[in-house]
Amino acid sequence: MASGVLLPTLTALIGLGGFIVGIHSFVAPASAAQIYGVDVVRIHSTAASKEKTDDDDKSVLQDDGRRHLAYIHSLGIRNLVIGITILILTWEWQFGQSTLAEQAAVQKCLGIVIDVGALTPIVDAVVAWRAGRGREERWDGVGTKAALLHATRSLFWLTGGLWCLSGNAGLH
Repeated sequence: MASGVLLPTLTALIGLGGFIVGIHSFVAPASAAQIYGVDVVRIHSTAASKEKTDDDDKSVLQDDGRRHLAYIHSLGIRNLVIGITILILTWEWQFGQSTLAEQAAVQKCLGIVIDVGALTPIVDAVVAWRAGRGREERWDGVGTKAALLHATRSLFWLTGGLWCLSGNAGLH
């Protein structure tokens, strides 16, 4: 009985997490950048505070800021779409008017989507960790903290996906 509640709750939380992080990327992109391991505010404030920065350099910094934010928006879309996909599959699996065989098929599809989607936090963890190495004293360990967050998130994704693929847990 516990798996009948726990697994759908886990998959819904995974989907909701992706959805919320996706929305956060548009509402507060500089804050969302820290989740990805980039301290956009500190990068630009450090570069802008240099006395020898001329007007051309400041223009380049502003362009770089827009590029960083555009990249954060694209990551937000990625997370928003995967989150919505997982939420829809979870909803269909639990509340769709279907047979047990159809529910089992949706559960398997959900497991595949979540496990393949787990590559996202795994790769995000590696990228954030590599970007943060040796820079902790300058960036307060933002990259390392983000890498740990992504690695932890990937464990939940892999667990949820494999659990969905393992059988009939959560079917009603």
